[in-house]
Amino acid sequence: MKTLKQLFYYSFVMLAILCTSCDAEDGMDGIDGIDGINGEQGIPGQDGEDGNANVIGVTVDPFPSWTEGIYLGQQANFVEIDEPLLTEEMADDALVLAYFQLPNNDVWFPMTYAFVFDDGDNEIITYTYGQDTITVYAYDSAGPINAAILRIRYFIIPTNEAGGRAHLSSKEDILQDLRDNKVNINNYEEVTNYYNLQ
Repeated sequence: MKTLKQLFYYSFVMLAILCTSCDAEDGMDGIDGIDGINGEQGIPGQDGEDGNANVIGVTVDPFPSWTEGIYLGQQANFVEIDEPLLTEEMADDALVLAYFQLPNNDVWFPMTYAFVFDDGDNEIITYTYGQDTITVYAYDSAGPINAAILRIRYFIIPTNEAGGRAHLSSKEDILQDLRDNKVNINNYEEVTNYYNLQ
């Protein structure tokens, strides 16, 4: 029995020495497996919506007081709104669309707005824009009018040489894009929906 224990002990020691003294060799890589069968092509997804082309919406509320002046050689009231986003380049190339609301009325009226009375007289509310400024005018056949504008909202729609909806490099391109997409620029809701603005 004692001999068997000694034999077992020496065998264990020899095995331990062999295991620690040998360096393991890296075995050979196995053969790559066969590629699986490709699955069926999925249903194509819907195209995403176009972006808003960096359109800027600004609300002026309350509308400032009128000042008397001249528009196209005719006496008219006007309000100048400072708009630093209209840089020289932006004023030259971007399209600005403007709308106004009257007191107790949720409707956004487009500018230029012309209301013709039964007697042939008409009231006009319109606007111009240039570098750093949007100017709103109000007049009728007899001269300036104090149009009861509550607030205005305007959108600066820049050209997008670098991408966006399409290659729109001028006001005319922007207007053509709106026409092509059947957007009536006199309809505030159609414009805000098209550019995803609220």
